Amino acid sequence: MISASASFGEGRRRRRREVYWRLARFFLSFLAVVVIGVYGYQIGVAAGQARSAQLEADLERFQQDNLDLRDRLAGTLESSSRAEQDLEALRRRYTAEVPHGEIAELLGQVQEQLHAGVDLERLAFLIDAAGQAVRCEGGPVSKRFAPRTPVTQGPVSAVRFADRIVVTGTGQAALSADGLPEAWFDPAKPVQVEFRTLDGQAVQIEGLLPLTHAMVVDGQEYRFSLIAATAPFVEVAAQACAFP
Repeated sequence: MISASASFGEGRRRRRREVYWRLARFFLSFLAVVVIGVYGYQIGVAAGQARSAQLEADLERFQQDNLDLRDRLAGTLESSSRAEQDLEALRRRYTAEVPHGEIAELLGQVQEQLHAGVDLERLAFLIDAAGQAVRCEGGPVSKRFAPRTPVTQGPVSAVRFADRIVVTGTGQAALSADGLPEAWFDPAKPVQVEFRTLDGQAVQIEGLLPLTHAMVVDGQEYRFSLIAATAPFVEVAAQACAFP
């Protein structure tokens, strides 16, 4: 049989081993926690450093992109300024070089004549002749005719100049106070005037009086001016001048 003292000693040793084992497990557990904590801290530090480096790289790239954007914006503003200057210069050049008003109308007439087949040299000759002194034969000759209206009866009223040109015309009937048409034309409304040569060629003009017209017949230029005279007449003044 095992003695009581031996059993008691064995129990103490067993309890001592358990205590040692618990302490060892606690120490190992604590060491493991420390190791894991240190490893995690190092990983966190490394991740933080990597993240910081990434943020610094992103910040540097954004700053560079911002500088590039500013440069492009400055270039765009400069290009826009040059474009505005070029546009303003083009406007001034257009204003200076492109004809306006009466000059544009005259240029349009020249172009129409060229399109109609008139020789360029002839047009140049006529333009040059327009600046030369004009020789006219005597003073203007004045005659009257009564423009026909929708209510006019009887023969056509006309006048003849130099046995070459016959002038006649039509107009709108004047109205009485009662709104009824009179037997003469209304000088406040447009009239149509016809200039016909003896060979049958005719030119018509239309508008409000006074009117002017010029035409060349048999090497002479005939200049006409028309004004409203005492009802029911239109007075026509004509003068023959050398051409060119």
